[in-house]
Amino acid sequence: MKRIACFAVSVAAAVAMCAPGAIAQPRSASAPPTDMSAMLREAQAFTVKVRSTVTWPIEGDRFGTARGTGFVIDKARGWILTNAHVARSSPGVVDVAFGEAETDWIQVERVYVDNVLDIAILKLAPEKAPANMKQAKLGCNRKVEQGASVVAYGHPIDLNFTATRGIVSSIRTLGSQEFIQMDASLNPGNSGGALLAVVDQAEVIGVSTASVGSGLGFAVPIQHVCPILDLLRAGKDPTVPTLPVYWLKAGNAETLSVARLYPNAAADFPLQSGDEAIGIAGGPRFTDLPQLFTALRGRTGDVGLIVRRAGAEKEITAPISRAEPRIARQALAVSGMLIDDDRRIDAEPSVLPRLHIDFMKPGETAERAGLRVGDAFAEIGGQSISTVAELNAWLKTRPAGEVTKVLVRRRTPTATGINTEYIRLELKIENATLLSANGN
Repeated sequence: MKRIACFAVSVAAAVAMCAPGAIAQPRSASAPPTDMSAMLREAQAFTVKVRSTVTWPIEGDRFGTARGTGFVIDKARGWILTNAHVARSSPGVVDVAFGEAETDWIQVERVYVDNVLDIAILKLAPEKAPANMKQAKLGCNRKVEQGASVVAYGHPIDLNFTATRGIVSSIRTLGSQEFIQMDASLNPGNSGGALLAVVDQAEVIGVSTASVGSGLGFAVPIQHVCPILDLLRAGKDPTVPTLPVYWLKAGNAETLSVARLYPNAAADFPLQSGDEAIGIAGGPRFTDLPQLFTALRGRTGDVGLIVRRAGAEKEITAPISRAEPRIARQALAVSGMLIDDDRRIDAEPSVLPRLHIDFMKPGETAERAGLRVGDAFAEIGGQSISTVAELNAWLKTRPAGEVTKVLVRRRTPTATGINTEYIRLELKIENATLLSANGN
């Protein structure tokens, strides 16, 4: 399969990135035609431009400024929905603009960045909302059907308020995520925009997310977003909790069958290789993995699962772990580099160093000292330090400008494989700052 590209637009050019509910039934022959102009005027009132600038990219984010689309989903709360790859989750600034304005940008706060779906929710201060701002109608319960007419609306390649029309090509799962596949054209800048059902009013049935090949676009079904909004309004964390399971992949999609457990899973964890998860005890049944993930959101502690084992249905009680929300992640900027720690949830405890360099600014102190992106710190100042929080606490005890010895583990590709080496360097400690998505 061709690689899927998610889109946001940088200041100079397009930046390609990459990571049951929502389509109109076909209209009968006797039904009056939809007034597309009125529908799109309505969409324009809730569609915004989104711009994000990241100066310290954490875990796969990109340095610099990108642009995309978003739309208002809760006027009272000032909530705006867009893609995670547009808003991003690293320290930086996110702002929005309404109408044709290209200079009147309003800074917003990231409320939630999803760890499974490519979506983010931004918050606009109520007093900064324009008087004509409207709230999109979400088709949370509208059935998605192949062949239905749809319109992708957004700001592709800096062409404001652009609509492209097509049909639903398929509803399919890629990896562990469900998508509405369509032939409506998507271009850099469409990311985060509304996918509309062609009905009598503008009704959002998806979030434009990616395109692949020639003329195929993908959108996240709004059906999977609506439960997230309900949980946030109730003050609950909607991040998908963790089950220590590798799901068996078949073709392009991960299935509901357990391939094996994580190496660090408890010996008595009740799921087994070969089990097929088919439902929540006393709750919904599943036909695919995205439905399971949506059903698990907001749950804590133990969850009752219905599994099919050796041809028979069985109820088990599985403990689930709270996953860390993306915007809660912290990293440490010091001496011109960004240090993060290894947080792989499927890894067994290791004696190998966890602190590593995620990003480095050219020409700064760390680069001049000989450090490289990917280096892992075995020792800093003679100390074995495992987490960003521990490193931040230790640095607070050191005098400004101190030169300290560091021992790094470096892995270098060679003609015969990967060479691992340890190197001792001296680093001047400067401008240590603990960073998170919404501030220091």
